[in-house]
Amino acid sequence: MLSEFDTPVGERVNAVDRHTISLTTAYGEVVAAEDVVDAEFGAAVRRIYDEAVPRVNSVVVIDGVPHTRNAFLEFVREFKDWSARQGA
Repeated sequence: MLSEFDTPVGERVNAVDRHTISLTTAYGEVVAAEDVVDAEFGAAVRRIYDEAVPRVNSVVVIDGVPHTRNAFLEFVREFKDWSARQGA
């Protein structure tokens, strides 16, 4: 039996897609964390981005997948490009 944390990424839970995103220090201390539905994911990414920019050695975990700060900043750049194309 799977717990809520063992649910495969992208699997529907309660008929709503949810995402977790958190910012941790290099030592694993959680600085900020959010559990959001798809519609709120972009806003959550921006909030975590604002926290991640000044933290050089931070790690961002999106749906259980850890990303270095620099990889996350690149993800945000690509996410913003994608969002702009969706609105056009």
